[in-house]
Amino acid sequence: MSFEDLYNIHHYEDDEVPEVISQLLEDQDLFALVSTLKPGLQKYLPSFISTKLSKNFLTTIFRDSDSIESFQNSLAPIVEEMIKRTTSEFTISGIENLNSIPALYISNHRDIALDSLFLNIARYRQGLSTVRIAIGDNLLNGKFSEKIMRLNKSFIVHREIKGVKETLKKLMNLSAYVNKSLIEDRESIWIAQLEGRANDGNDITDPAVLKMLHLSQRKENDLNNWLNEVNLTPITISYEFDPLDVTKAIGWEGWRDLSLEENNKRDIKELINGLTGNKGRVNLHIGEPIKNSDSYEELARAIDKSMHENFKIYPSAEISDQLLEGKTANELGDAFNKEYLHNFITRFKSLDEELKVKVFAMYAAPLINKRRGQSSDWPH
Repeated sequence: MSFEDLYNIHHYEDDEVPEVISQLLEDQDLFALVSTLKPGLQKYLPSFISTKLSKNFLTTIFRDSDSIESFQNSLAPIVEEMIKRTTSEFTISGIENLNSIPALYISNHRDIALDSLFLNIARYRQGLSTVRIAIGDNLLNGKFSEKIMRLNKSFIVHREIKGVKETLKKLMNLSAYVNKSLIEDRESIWIAQLEGRANDGNDITDPAVLKMLHLSQRKENDLNNWLNEVNLTPITISYEFDPLDVTKAIGWEGWRDLSLEENNKRDIKELINGLTGNKGRVNLHIGEPIKNSDSYEELARAIDKSMHENFKIYPSAEISDQLLEGKTANELGDAFNKEYLHNFITRFKSLDEELKVKVFAMYAAPLINKRRGQSSDWPH
């Protein structure tokens, strides 16, 4: 892979950080966004900086950042405070599978930024290096949002590629970058199990993603050798509440008619809403590495099995499942905390029945998949 190909997808390197920080500290669009967000973010940021969301605040936090590590160290207290303020509990299971061995983390995908952020904070707390994060090029606009993501070790996954030749080239470059990161650079990777978020709540791995990841290695490494070399580890993130549940139910009809800038603004707005919205309880599960498989399809099923088994089921999923089965709120009153039940159902009172069904189906999907996984007729 040429330097040009690498540069087109890579995250920032340490020697680029001071210049990028300097650009951010002169970015009027960033200051305008921070100013706009001040009322909404006030309760999420530490009290000693919540009144200084301005150029001075950004300068104070990031002016001494001269490497990726120092930038992330500066950001970590803000991330910890965000977790504290927007979740009622953050738990980690499978911690025994979290170690310094570079890993290819395959994750379910519910939120643009949070899924990888929770893994990063779990590693950070253990004194481990953060991961390189795959993000779609729909989030890139050359402005401050792209710079911040690439400072956080995000690299680019190209979408909407046209032509067989160009598609193969892009996929090969991406595969080579991922494998170089793991094998040569000894850096862990986070990538979603499919393109885009699971907006219907169904966490299903796309075998094409696995085929792409193996692509640059398949001539020299068969699938099992490659799995052992990259330490493929399923990650399951479970949210009690999704800040974007209604947005996902409504959908994005007509997005292809919008300009790139309009779609990018929508994505960034959703990213911020996800970061600042109430998530209730959150659990991150680090699965056991998968070392053997006969095919990409079998590997995808093994990843799905790990995710479905280890998805933490909260009352929001159980209530939704019962409502879909035809139970009424009154009938559920004895089975669930009445205040919890009322607050959850009231959350969607303004929606029409069709949208309510979509929202409840989204919340119930992990429970349904877990039940299917426990039955003998569900393919493993």
